[in-house]
Amino acid sequence: MKRKSTKSNKSNSNWCSSGNSGTRVQIDSDWVVLDIGSGHNPHPRANILMDKYLFDDTERSGQKIVLPSSKHIVVGDAVSMPFKDKAIDFIVCSHVAEHIDNVDSFCKESNRVGLRGYIETPSRFAETIRHPPNHRWIIEKKNKTLTFSPIAQDYPLGYMGKLFFSFYFYKNIQAENRNICSFARGVRKPFHYFFWFIRWSLVRAWLLLKPLTYTRFLWENNFSWKVFNNGAE
Repeated sequence: MKRKSTKSNKSNSNWCSSGNSGTRVQIDSDWVVLDIGSGHNPHPRANILMDKYLFDDTERSGQKIVLPSSKHIVVGDAVSMPFKDKAIDFIVCSHVAEHIDNVDSFCKESNRVGLRGYIETPSRFAETIRHPPNHRWIIEKKNKTLTFSPIAQDYPLGYMGKLFFSFYFYKNIQAENRNICSFARGVRKPFHYFFWFIRWSLVRAWLLLKPLTYTRFLWENNFSWKVFNNGAE
């Protein structure tokens, strides 16, 4: 596909809500947009949805994948994407990077395939107080660099972390009855409504505090990254 320009045309662009944080990013109407790991909440502006797992919902905490018929669906891995160099105008990658095993391959592929993009993950603060066991990295941004630091698979705050996690993800736990955290399983009315109210309050507070609760990284042309293992690069 030929492009008139790699730069954003402000007269032909729209502000699109992106990521769990709802951060608004500017996307041209004629751009090819790829959603990496689109999962259960695909980006509405994406032309192409790519996900590695269509049937295994472990990394989605039990939530079923959504595959709109109006989108082009690709089964693929973020560390080895089936696209030509710079074939994608804009990459959306929301709450995927913290699940990746091979960080170097993921970052190299994103730079190779995309002209620009938006990466969102939980912040260090978020991972400390409600760390899902399937998250592998604490991700932070330092100017144009993303840093990846390994995180323990257990809850950093122990029982208090489990309690916070149970409240925050109560909807997922009840819907799927998964053993994500045993604290919230089997809760019955009237405690059910109490849990829902606490969860609703936490989610709203999480969005209001998004500079603290999310790592939000907008990049163009390419970005750099550093991986720290046991305190060293």
